[in-house]
Amino acid sequence: MTTSHQHEPLYGETYPTNLDEQLSALESDEWIRRFTRSRRQLASDQFRPLYHFSSPENYMNDPNGLCQWKGRYHMFYQFRPTGVDRVHWGHTVSDDLIHWRDLPPAIFPTTERDCFSGQTLVEDDRVVAIYHGTQSGNAIATASDPLLLNWEKHPNNPVIPGDNRSTTGADITPNNEGYRVFDPCIWKEDDGFYYSVSGTFQGGERGADAVGVDHLFRSEDLAEWEYLGPLMEDAFFAEPGEDAAVPNFWPIGNGKHMLLLFSHKRAGRYYIGEYDTESHRFRPETHGRMNYGPWVVGSLHAPSATIDDSGRCLGIFNMHTGKDSADTDEMMTLARRYWLDSDDSLMMAPVDEVESLRSDHRSAGPTYIAPNSEVPLDDIGGQSIEIRATIAPQEAREVGLYVLRSPNGAERTRISLYPNDHRRFDTSSLQIDVSESTQSGLVWARSPEIGPLKLSEGEPLELRVFIDRSIIEVFANDRQCLTVRVYPHQLSRGVSLFARGGGARLLSLDCWQMRSIWPELRTYEGR
Repeated sequence: MTTSHQHEPLYGETYPTNLDEQLSALESDEWIRRFTRSRRQLASDQFRPLYHFSSPENYMNDPNGLCQWKGRYHMFYQFRPTGVDRVHWGHTVSDDLIHWRDLPPAIFPTTERDCFSGQTLVEDDRVVAIYHGTQSGNAIATASDPLLLNWEKHPNNPVIPGDNRSTTGADITPNNEGYRVFDPCIWKEDDGFYYSVSGTFQGGERGADAVGVDHLFRSEDLAEWEYLGPLMEDAFFAEPGEDAAVPNFWPIGNGKHMLLLFSHKRAGRYYIGEYDTESHRFRPETHGRMNYGPWVVGSLHAPSATIDDSGRCLGIFNMHTGKDSADTDEMMTLARRYWLDSDDSLMMAPVDEVESLRSDHRSAGPTYIAPNSEVPLDDIGGQSIEIRATIAPQEAREVGLYVLRSPNGAERTRISLYPNDHRRFDTSSLQIDVSESTQSGLVWARSPEIGPLKLSEGEPLELRVFIDRSIIEVFANDRQCLTVRVYPHQLSRGVSLFARGGGARLLSLDCWQMRSIWPELRTYEGR
């Protein structure tokens, strides 16, 4: 079994206070030198994003342990270093959730086969990480230094043992208590106890009729954990066969909690409901999805979430590749902010900090879009841009934008709204159709990403479209977000408007080129 070593503590008792100074002091670290070289080598990939986080090398999967510690944001992620076939916790840090900087891997596999997904709890004097160790169980590690570089594993690991017959968890059977542990989350309540939830299938059995369940545990000291039963079981909202993996459980306002998680059948999804701190049961009232297409083909995957110092509920997802690739091709979404509307419906938007990347502003004024027409927007386009558009659907039965459009229109990605049709059924939905996004034979076929979006009478469509070479994230009216991977030709950078079945009106459109967060990619800005 190939292994790797944990680095020695990188700082003593004295730290520089400025992040740039701290990172400069790390420049001699072997991991930092290695990641700098590998990022330079990967910079020639035309689909590597300029302003999204991407792996410094090799394999990256679920984000883990998103948190804010001493004013800075930390994100961890499932990471296989080049040449090592065991999953570590990769590590990156940011002052603003946008400009990420590589750090050495945080948690290394030792007694476990792999360090799979988990989450973190920020306390006054330390950060507690809980994660799933394959062939072992759920484990604890803690760190307290300013950059969370030096992690100490709990001597009792695995603190919540699991069956040891599987490297992936796919065929693990429940233990004598009737539960199966998997990727966990941790928090602390007013009673002074730690709580952990671990998501999987009811009874530990995977199958077409399986029911998702999140098992709840309690501990006074992080060492001994008591099983309290299910936090939640769902045989109503989700499809049969969906599990409740990679759970993130946080208060979201209006007296409600959000359980943001991952289904191995349908990927990112969430529940909103009430959490009873006496019975320790979560009662979902609504359920929704973050992914509406095939999650294994260029779509959203698993989440990590936290509450930051300002009280924002934040989440971030990883995205799977959608093409044949010998290089690393896993990316993270922009950080997203979640909150509840007055009717307890979930609202979502990119964090405001993303606006710091804007440059070279262009705009288009009010424009009528004739029925069954396409209106190219001259001087507006690019492959790493933000578009903010307001469109009145009027009589159109479909209206929207083509982005990443080739000069002859052979390549293009369709972003559109199907407005409410009150003559029959309410079929209002938002769509990203990638069927014409590329002519490359290396890109895998996939169906459109289509999610519900209902506008009230007279409400315009408000779009925020983030394009970053191979990534498209579309936020609409703060109520929906769709995410896909695309692989256009380098000349496919145009933007046009279209309407079908009736006319519509563009009320306003703004477009910004986006600066790169990676030094080795800044030469590609504005292309």
